[in-house]
Amino acid sequence: MEIDKRTLARTGGIGLLAAVVLAAIVWGGWTLIRGKSEVDTALDQIRRVPLIGPVMAENSAVESRMRTAIEEELKSPTRTGLSRPFSLVAEIRGQYIVPSLRAADDASAMAAVAARAELVGYLRRTDPAACRQMALGALQRPDLLDTEGQRLFAQVLQTLEAAWRNGKKAGKPQPVLNREELLAVLQEAGFTKADFDRLAAFATLSNEVSCDVELKVDSLPPQLPADKRGPFARYILGN
Repeated sequence: MEIDKRTLARTGGIGLLAAVVLAAIVWGGWTLIRGKSEVDTALDQIRRVPLIGPVMAENSAVESRMRTAIEEELKSPTRTGLSRPFSLVAEIRGQYIVPSLRAADDASAMAAVAARAELVGYLRRTDPAACRQMALGALQRPDLLDTEGQRLFAQVLQTLEAAWRNGKKAGKPQPVLNREELLAVLQEAGFTKADFDRLAAFATLSNEVSCDVELKVDSLPPQLPADKRGPFARYILGN
């Protein structure tokens, strides 16, 4: 069946297909930690955003820029668009994270996507609302997950960091599917027009259906031809 190639572009792939799980931080709403300033408390929360902490730990200049962004945001909150810290998170991701994820080898990239699929599958059964947040790239309170959910979330973070470090060490981009190739791979894997329609209307789906779609995407790599598994996984991680 021929699928409109514009459909994939309308899915907001960065939200649904990205394996990177951004923790949602509501500026001005963080809880102060005894003995810490508001800036330090916010900086601690930013460090929990997947892979941002390791990047700042290895780049003192990046951490300094983040501290400055937080201080400026507290003095003069952004009224429209992304806050200064979140804008900087996007910049850090583009400069330090995505290139390394796209250089990760097949095994580490697939392990990160598989860990995500395992968590999504568990949340689909136990907490569909959190599952949908995960699919949207904004699992707001992972600390409120049950013991098994927190274990699986930690596994997602560990495998994601392992893939990042693998690619960072390699330093050479590996094959990644482009959108045309991604569309073809999904069709060959059995995605139907109904599946693409769900992707296009993802924001309107119920918790359960959005989880089903996310799980279908994240579970796909082992079902693909061997030469497509790594490129598909790196597409997921790097978008």
